[in-house]
Amino acid sequence: MKPLIPALLLASLLSTSAIAQSGAHTLPESRYGAISYLSGGIGDEELDEIRLREGDFNLKLLFAERDGSYLAGVDVELTDAKGETVLAVKAAGPFLLVRLPVGNYTVRLMANGQARQGKLAVSAKGTRQAVFRW
Repeated sequence: MKPLIPALLLASLLSTSAIAQSGAHTLPESRYGAISYLSGGIGDEELDEIRLREGDFNLKLLFAERDGSYLAGVDVELTDAKGETVLAVKAAGPFLLVRLPVGNYTVRLMANGQARQGKLAVSAKGTRQAVFRW
């Protein structure tokens, strides 16, 4: 059983490497007004792509059930400090990557008939990450 683990790790690295080298992206970058975002993470290929591309965005949200299972189809609304909606989308997968102007935001989420809300600050450096569970 132990020889299988290095083989699986190698296969995972090779698939990630192949995506990086080919430059082929299966997840489309979308726009909501002036805001660019990417959503997905269903399956190993999409998850690898999310990991490769997350550095191009300054906000990474993850949606999950309380038991840790990934959750897709979450309604997401981001509002800026003025209360204006800058993003309103339904996440196609458990990950949502967003490229936002530096600032403070409120995130409102709806999944499984239950709402979640939080505040986050996005800076000029790095990727702000947040996990929301239902």
